Amino acid sequence: MRKKLVFLSMAALLFMKCFEPNNITGSDDVITYSNTVFEVTETASSSSYLTASGTVENTGLTSFYAPWYVEADFYADSTYDFKLGGEKYMITFSLEPDEKTGWELKFSSNLYQPSDYPNFAVKNLRAYKEHD
Repeated sequence: MRKKLVFLSMAALLFMKCFEPNNITGSDDVITYSNTVFEVTETASSSSYLTASGTVENTGLTSFYAPWYVEADFYADSTYDFKLGGEKYMITFSLEPDEKTGWELKFSSNLYQPSDYPNFAVKNLRAYKEHD
C-alpha cells in the first residue's frame, strides 16, 4: 500500500510538472526578443484602467523590426498570487541595438474594478514579434 501511495504521488507530481504554466500572457507562437532590459518607471490605478509604463532596451545585436510588442501580466499586488490578466502594447518603429524606448500598458477588465487594486504589480514583461 505504501509503495502504491509513493508511486501515485510521484506520478501526480510528474503530471503537474508537464503542465506547468509558461509565464506568457499572449501566444507562445511568436518570435520573442530575449535581449531586452525592462524597467517599470510608473504604475497608476484609476476608475477605468490600471496603467504601467516604463522603458525597454534592445541589448542584442539585431534590430527589433516594426511592428513589435511589449506585454506583461497584471497582478492584484506584489505577492503575485492573484493574476488579473495581461495586456500588450504595439510599437510601430524599429529599435536598433543599444537603443531604448518607452512603453505603456493599460489594463481593464469587466471582471475587476481597477480602483480596487491601487497596489497592483506587473510581471513577466517580454518583447516579441508576431510571425509574418
